[in-house]
Amino acid sequence: MEKIELDFGAITIDNAIFKREGYKFYEGLLAQMRQFKESPVLVLQTDIVHNEAIKHIGQEISKTRSSIEQVLRSANKQLKIKSDHINNARALLSIDGSEAEIAEAWLNKYYEFIGAEKIASDEYLDISKLMDMYFSTEAPFETEKDKKNEFPDAIALLALEGWADKNDINVVAVSQDKGWKNYSENSDRITLVSSLAEALEKFQPHNKVVSIIAHIREDSLFDDNNHVLEEIEQAIIKSINGYDIWVEASSYMHFEWNDTSAFYISHELDNDQAGLVRVRVVSINDETIILKVGAKVEVAIEASFDFSVRDSIDKDYVGMGRNICTTTESYHTDILLTLSGDFSQEFDDIVVTKIEVLETIEHADFGEVEPDWRSEYEDEEL
Repeated sequence: MEKIELDFGAITIDNAIFKREGYKFYEGLLAQMRQFKESPVLVLQTDIVHNEAIKHIGQEISKTRSSIEQVLRSANKQLKIKSDHINNARALLSIDGSEAEIAEAWLNKYYEFIGAEKIASDEYLDISKLMDMYFSTEAPFETEKDKKNEFPDAIALLALEGWADKNDINVVAVSQDKGWKNYSENSDRITLVSSLAEALEKFQPHNKVVSIIAHIREDSLFDDNNHVLEEIEQAIIKSINGYDIWVEASSYMHFEWNDTSAFYISHELDNDQAGLVRVRVVSINDETIILKVGAKVEVAIEASFDFSVRDSIDKDYVGMGRNICTTTESYHTDILLTLSGDFSQEFDDIVVTKIEVLETIEHADFGEVEPDWRSEYEDEEL
């Protein structure tokens, strides 16, 4: 691939973006950061954002540990599972170290995976500028109210600015934070984008990106009856099958639900204002191209409900029948397509080597539910 001088030499990611991607470091867009490890583009992580990520990941680890312990206690109490079996399960589901230690180890491993460099704020921070920004309520100190909470963002941004000035390198920062956005508007060094996909696209050779996107759109990669569309549909269907779905419902009876299933109905790819499929180029090399598209997916959800009422005399629950209910839900997902082939030729020669559907259906609202009285009556007649 021809060498093209880029406008930016470094990229950094706000913790909120990590969180939005589910801290899935080796899947989806976060895994695509790997492309920078052997490139001239530097991946930066400030110690402020690093510590924020440790805190948030640690909180998720703590929640998981508490949930595991609660389930194990319940299994011992309600299911009468022997204590030695519970202890064996506890050992299998445990990991050594504090939440902070585990989180930092995961982050450091990911940094090594993508070739990230941690920068120390105290080495690049201009304290006098920080204080001027605070007392003048300049971005990211957005308002007078609670502006002390913006100190971490201010420190991170000034450290990035100081690093960029010292190294004469412009930085792309990925964040949806309003303070980061406002600060970057007056920065000569930091350019802010709101999504990781958009940031990755900035680092692809610009003229090749434009020509490939135009070629994909104009030559109908996403036309009806195209094999790529068929493979996208099958990947969405596969992502739905077997996934646990949380059920929301209400009833005048006590109920429990189980056996949830999701069935694909349809999907629609995101379009731009011109009515063309919105495509982002995430990565390009001589052999492959990775694209990101979005889709709105509609599914049917089926769940089995068992109903009961509490007997006021013996205080036990009495079964009142069951029902299998169905509802429809829709959700949005991003999709990564890895294509290989000669992109200057017919699209029939393009091979889809990988499709990643990044999100799937997680919950369904069935509204008001009740037993299927007709079914119960027919069973009694039989």
